[in-house]
Amino acid sequence: MKRHNTILVFSLTAALAAAVLGIAILSSRQMDKDYPTTDLVPSALPLNKVEREGILRFSTQAISTDTFIDRRSFESSWSHAKRVDVSSGVVAGVVNHHVLAADLMAGFFLSLKRSAPQTQRFIVISPDHFFSGHGPISTLDRNYSTPDGLLRSDTAFVAELVSSTSAALEDNAMFEREHGVGALAPFIQREFPEAKIVGIALQGTMDRGLARDFGTSLAGLVDSHTVIIISSDMSHYLPAKTALANDSVTIDKLKDFDTAFFATVKDDHVDNGVGLVVLASYLDALGIKHAFHLVGHGISSDYVSDDKSTTTYINGLWTR
Repeated sequence: MKRHNTILVFSLTAALAAAVLGIAILSSRQMDKDYPTTDLVPSALPLNKVEREGILRFSTQAISTDTFIDRRSFESSWSHAKRVDVSSGVVAGVVNHHVLAADLMAGFFLSLKRSAPQTQRFIVISPDHFFSGHGPISTLDRNYSTPDGLLRSDTAFVAELVSSTSAALEDNAMFEREHGVGALAPFIQREFPEAKIVGIALQGTMDRGLARDFGTSLAGLVDSHTVIIISSDMSHYLPAKTALANDSVTIDKLKDFDTAFFATVKDDHVDNGVGLVVLASYLDALGIKHAFHLVGHGISSDYVSDDKSTTTYINGLWTR
């Protein structure tokens, strides 16, 4: 009987210990899910203490570009890419983020590498496609994990950007699904392995005066080894004939840099008009007299059979 009681007590103790351990593990997993652990937030810190002291920080893990383009498509894009030779003195560019036309993206960065091989920083200005930013201008300080290695964030520049402009440093979720920046990252890393990235996303409804002010502020932060990239697709959802006719207008506006046009343009011509407003202000603030060079033009019906609802792509570089 005594032995039986001892076994029973032991069993109950073991069961209780297992239950406590199970609750602790589940609580830890839930905490990690809601609040990813970083070097600044100890994983053992009680949740209520984290909330009370307001010391939650953002994830420091690199964002995988596999989310935005599969590796097979990325690799095959280079064999179909066409490089265009453009004179030196590149200060900015515009490139598609729709990876259906990944060969145009590869051709853009091949052309850029030929013209501006010493570029050390890329400021990629994307639409905030999902309107998930905490303000009209969003940025991040996380790296991107690409098939060729780590594309590093220029964290010092991002910190200065946040402190001196209206840009907001965003949390984990936003840029983990923002293809306007993430889809470009592996192409930058392939051609410019030593360069750093500054990702920015703009809400399309943002005040155009704020956009111009932001472009002016941006001009005061950069150096001569910086290139601004406007991440933008062009015409959306139109029949091919109409879409290509609209592209002819858009190309002329890019050459003239018609700011009034881009301030009011809709998705039937450009999906990042506000980004082009920022760029125009940026170039004006630097006093750069620029010329536009077309390096790629395509339409989604070149890749899939649907010519009733299309997306178009106009890629180019601005030089001094």
